[in-house]
Amino acid sequence: MKKVAIGVDIGGTNTAIGVVDEAGNVMVKDNIPTPSHGDINKYIADLADAINELIHSVKLLNEDINVMGIGIGAPNGNYYSGTIEYAANLSFRGVVHLIELLRNHFPKMQALVLTNDANAAAIGEMIYGGAKGMKNFVLFTLGTGVGSGIVVNGDLVYGSDGFAGEIGHTTLVPGGRPCGCSSLGHLEAYCSASGIKRTAFELLVHYNASDSLLADKSFKELDSKMILKQRKKEIKLPWKYLKKQAPG
Repeated sequence: MKKVAIGVDIGGTNTAIGVVDEAGNVMVKDNIPTPSHGDINKYIADLADAINELIHSVKLLNEDINVMGIGIGAPNGNYYSGTIEYAANLSFRGVVHLIELLRNHFPKMQALVLTNDANAAAIGEMIYGGAKGMKNFVLFTLGTGVGSGIVVNGDLVYGSDGFAGEIGHTTLVPGGRPCGCSSLGHLEAYCSASGIKRTAFELLVHYNASDSLLADKSFKELDSKMILKQRKKEIKLPWKYLKKQAPG
């Protein structure tokens, strides 16, 4: 019987779900929208349905599996308490007892674990990815927000309260842009996907760039992928030419 785990990545826009074997292979995967309605009970029910459907789809492939547990990465996820606490980029407000709520749908599941999404990514990279074999490193995640996972001597750094390494909420520009957490000038307000979008609109206004292909996009339409695509189009000169023309 093959041992597998369910991986869940809760992002500000989408929630990704996968069935993963011991070697780190994703057997099946799916995603559901991370809702803006703020109804945590409805979201948990939708998440549980999606997980059960994926497990069923693996069994339809004639795979004999033993689901060892569900591991969840989420913004402001607290490993110690199994809660999501005051996540700036989620519609669920206050302290959400996510593991307790999910346990109601999976009472016999052997393990249900929650951690910060960047910490989960750091663990994954250390075991299966680019940080394999490394004992000391920092991983950054860029999406709706900015996160980081810190590994020292092979151990993930959680800190006394479970929230060590929240790099996205360090002050980059004193008195700068409002962050989703309501503070000002945080790194996340500039370097996240949403921060890049805000920068693009500021530049469009500042330079009156009506000739830009981005000028006809509304704030809701524009996303960071469009900005990257346009940026690549606007680079006229190849890097080799620029290097030749550089002083010295």
